[in-house]
Amino acid sequence: MLIREWKCTCPTDTVQEFISYLNETGVKDTQSIDGCHGYKIMQRKLSLEVEITFMTFWETFEQMKVYAGENLYKAVLYPEDYLYKITPETEVKIFEIVAEGTVT
Repeated sequence: MLIREWKCTCPTDTVQEFISYLNETGVKDTQSIDGCHGYKIMQRKLSLEVEITFMTFWETFEQMKVYAGENLYKAVLYPEDYLYKITPETEVKIFEIVAEGTVT
């Protein structure tokens, strides 16, 4: 399993609207692709803004390319992102899960 992680920062006054927009764009697009097995959107309060992390879970790099294109490390940005005054990372991180577990 692979994890693709993208981050941005967002002003506190637009964060809820941006998360809704992210659900309509990035979430909707990734979850419609075979081989994508879910997502997480996380937020972390910073001093004057909020950091948003969008993680998607993939079977293979090839399936990830359907969403990201040939350059898997280039962020997928949407035309109206700027309306929410985000500061996006332009590169993403990709992780391979090598172990996992749960605590009982």
